[in-house]
Amino acid sequence: MLLAIDIENKNTNFGIFEEEKLVTNFSIMTEKNRSTEEIKLTIKLILKDKKIDLSDISDIILSTVVPELNSSYEVIAREIIGKNPIVISAGVKTGLNIKCESPREVGTDRIIRAVAATQRFRENIIIISASSVTTIDYINAKKEFLGGLILPGVSLLQDSLVRGSGKLPHVEIKKPEDIIGKNTEKAIQRGIYFGYNKAVFGIVDEIIKFHSLKKENTKILVTGLKANLLSNEIYSFEEDQVLGIKGLKIIYDLNKNKAS
Repeated sequence: MLLAIDIENKNTNFGIFEEEKLVTNFSIMTEKNRSTEEIKLTIKLILKDKKIDLSDISDIILSTVVPELNSSYEVIAREIIGKNPIVISAGVKTGLNIKCESPREVGTDRIIRAVAATQRFRENIIIISASSVTTIDYINAKKEFLGGLILPGVSLLQDSLVRGSGKLPHVEIKKPEDIIGKNTEKAIQRGIYFGYNKAVFGIVDEIIKFHSLKKENTKILVTGLKANLLSNEIYSFEEDQVLGIKGLKIIYDLNKNKAS
């Protein structure tokens, strides 16, 4: 079995593959202060609940945007499989042509999502990852990753609003029934919900206009913890919460003969 691990800022996502099939997936909170032993025990207990033993895992592939956890997960991988994991970094084949000024600076989370998307679709692709940080990336029909935009996610927007004000509270952000908030809580909900969606899909609109794309030839994929808050009447989109995990499997297949 292959264990694919995608370490993001808020959540760490895991996927177990048996040959080509994703048999299970789960997530835990990303906590920089967790010990190596605690992380390994957490993984072991979750897998045990899913009737999978650590000894069933023969290979591990790892993507991380949290450098503080790199060594812990590499140690865990060596303890589980007795060899180094494949770590997404320079020199690892992805099949993706990254057309950015500094390809090494592109987050591996963005790369693995793009790899999965281009494997499935031949159209132009826009990927929206709606998490604590929101990324909006554009990959053309030639499988060229042309870059993207990074902006605050819903949680960061609300945190900055609360920190920068004297009395405004944290509230649950959800899709409202109407546009006008008739109390403070509802006003915050609507301001963040509609403001966030207008920002995200306003950017999508600008990408489509700038590159002279046609809506019917452009696939929009969304993923991330806050993907359920995305809503738009102009553009249709598809949600895929295991997009990054799928990308890791594809990259593993391209590099498995080099695993040591």
